[in-house]
Amino acid sequence: MSASSNQATIVADHAGDFRREVQVVGVVSFAHLLSHLYMLVLPPFFPVLRQELGVSYVELGLTVTAFSVTTGLLQTPAGFLVNRIGGRKVLIGGLFINAVAIGLLGLVTSYWHLMGLMLLAGVGSSVFHPADYSILAARVKTPRLGRSMSVHTIGGNLGFVCSPPLMVALAAIFDWRTAMIFIGGVGVILALVMLALSAVLGDDGKSKRKEGDSWRKLITSPTIMMLFLFYSLSSAANAGMVYFSVVAFKDVYNLPVAVTSTALTAYQLLSLLAVLPGGWMADRIKNHEFALAVSFALSGVLVVIAGVGLLPFWLAVCAVGVAGGLRGLVNASRDVSVRHAATEVSVGTLFAFVTTGYSGGQILGPAIYGWLLDFGHPQLVFWTSAAFSTLAISTMMTGRLWRARAKAA
Repeated sequence: MSASSNQATIVADHAGDFRREVQVVGVVSFAHLLSHLYMLVLPPFFPVLRQELGVSYVELGLTVTAFSVTTGLLQTPAGFLVNRIGGRKVLIGGLFINAVAIGLLGLVTSYWHLMGLMLLAGVGSSVFHPADYSILAARVKTPRLGRSMSVHTIGGNLGFVCSPPLMVALAAIFDWRTAMIFIGGVGVILALVMLALSAVLGDDGKSKRKEGDSWRKLITSPTIMMLFLFYSLSSAANAGMVYFSVVAFKDVYNLPVAVTSTALTAYQLLSLLAVLPGGWMADRIKNHEFALAVSFALSGVLVVIAGVGLLPFWLAVCAVGVAGGLRGLVNASRDVSVRHAATEVSVGTLFAFVTTGYSGGQILGPAIYGWLLDFGHPQLVFWTSAAFSTLAISTMMTGRLWRARAKAA
């Protein structure tokens, strides 16, 4: 065979690999979008559910809590399952369960039907992080892994953004019950499409190790526990901005909520826009932990500068927006760093365990921020958010040092 023929074959192989990667990333990211969309389908209909089922808002809120608790508790066991049977089977099965449960919400006639279906939906939702990341790590080549993970992250963020207006629009066209059945049906169809694309998704998510993953390996590994703490602390830092910055800015700048909410909009919008460039950056740098440290440090400084009340509010909005952009920029670097740490357990199990740390941050952070506001210290909301970011940096860098020592040994 001539040199030109060999070159043509190599080019064709590369093109085929790239097409398969695009298919995998597209399908998995759309499933991720649906998983996040499903988390928020119920709250827009709380008023009508309160009337139809004769329940309180507290009881309705508990259904969302039940969904989150089930997802959090089962996420790591789902990672163990991915390790045993592969990411494809777990992802398709979880998506199907999640979608069916959401669709059946359109048929509920009692509060306990609603609670049971939300618990079931949480079971299905628990598989996405371990299965998604396992498939991406196995099917996407390392030079494009950062970009693939950034697209995956954008999919989830878009699910959060689109869910409330989409559900309200569907309910306006039909009714809330039909809206639930319709959106659940979309997930069932996607699960069937993924089943048809089994050859593309593959079963590479299954661990090749002879020994299995275990809780002992997770909680006794310093590197893994540092990653878990990083997710918890960064989540707590983010909670201050997402849940309390609007009220804190109102008190600091003595402005109406309609004005101070623009700061949160800037924070979230620039964070989303920076995710894709961050994937490109993650594919080109080697020290992802250093990038995380620099971005989190700068973000924390900007949050404090915006929150002390010395700037004109429009400059504070700009500072907070840049802070959000810096956090979004390193999302892919964070995920690639976790991927590189998957030496003791499988990729799916590791992502399942460390991302459970988000729940810890969501539990810890809001209580602290609420206490600070109750005692009349709105500026400390921003200082506390920056402090959590600083602690997150220390855990990430400590984990890198432990990983380097283990590699040298």
